[in-house]
Amino acid sequence: MKGEKRRCVNVPQEIVQEILVKLPVKSLARFKAVSREWGGTIESKYFIEKHNRYQKSLQVGQVRIVSFSKEKRYNGLALKNMLVSASGIIHVSPCLPIRAFNRFDGYKISEPCDGLICLYTYSRIFNLVNPATTSRRRIPDPTPPYSFSGRHEVYTLLGIGRSNSVSPRYKIVWFFECDIKRVNKSTRCMVFALDSNTWRYVDPPHCRVYYRHSLIHLDGVMYCFADYMEEPRLFEQDVKLLAFDLHTETFRSISITPDIGCKCCHELSMCVLNYRICIFKSFVDDQDCFFKIWGLDIDKRSWETMYSIDLSCFPPEFKVGKRIIPMATINDYVIISSFDRTIWVLYSSKSCILYHTPFACHLVMSYFETLVSTYQ
Repeated sequence: MKGEKRRCVNVPQEIVQEILVKLPVKSLARFKAVSREWGGTIESKYFIEKHNRYQKSLQVGQVRIVSFSKEKRYNGLALKNMLVSASGIIHVSPCLPIRAFNRFDGYKISEPCDGLICLYTYSRIFNLVNPATTSRRRIPDPTPPYSFSGRHEVYTLLGIGRSNSVSPRYKIVWFFECDIKRVNKSTRCMVFALDSNTWRYVDPPHCRVYYRHSLIHLDGVMYCFADYMEEPRLFEQDVKLLAFDLHTETFRSISITPDIGCKCCHELSMCVLNYRICIFKSFVDDQDCFFKIWGLDIDKRSWETMYSIDLSCFPPEFKVGKRIIPMATINDYVIISSFDRTIWVLYSSKSCILYHTPFACHLVMSYFETLVSTYQ
């Protein structure tokens, strides 16, 4: 009727929340401006955690891969997003550049944890970034009472993880070497808690760490390779995986299967596939017929072959550089990139080229977008 007033329908807040939690980060950033109530909901820890869990669940059917380009854009680090499904590439889009540094010489990038990554330099410039929200935080200088000189950029390693506890906390773990000549067992370890904004020392491991491979986070534990020796010796005596529990802040070592056929940690790489820590040979030999990926059974502390990939089905140009990099899994498929990160393969019983990028990437990593703040 003409004189009838428009009725306002009040949608229950629980239903609104269930709808919002399924939206991407960019949409949620806009919807925060709809009302104070919506903004408060989206910024609440409960909603951020729920959205985080939902984004993780999407990783079963699709995977987001972020690539860091060698080019600099607007005085920042250029990024691109690739969304991959079992049928191929869904979408490729640029991200806003990360303007974390004034200088880009000698920087390193950590593996992500819940959408957060660390960009850092050997000169102790630490930046925590969420590329999806563009949130950025400069981590205070730990100022250790040690001098750094010589080729110290090799001897610093940093990663971010989340502890498994009643009240989970995000922490940054930093390994560094204060004895440049590596005469003494001098690995040091410091931990930065995001909520308290403080650094503190923890008891270091009884070994050196291998600084040329990123720290990997899984289920409240940070993993890296232990480097016990100056020169390669027998594999069984030297190479182990070092695990640091973020809740108890204690170390333990895990033996690596000798069946992989490597003599030292320099020949190994590590990643997370199907929620398991996996190791594989860093480089493929001409004599190799299969590329094997070994998965860790954390309860049994043993290794098993998760994938044995027939190298003969790969295109010849894929093996240029002799390095094959597994990125993620979708159902029964493994996403693998070439050495220069320009060719992507979705591998199951047979391989197919997914995508050929027109640019060379500095670094690529599996990633999912979250609302997690750098000040969490």
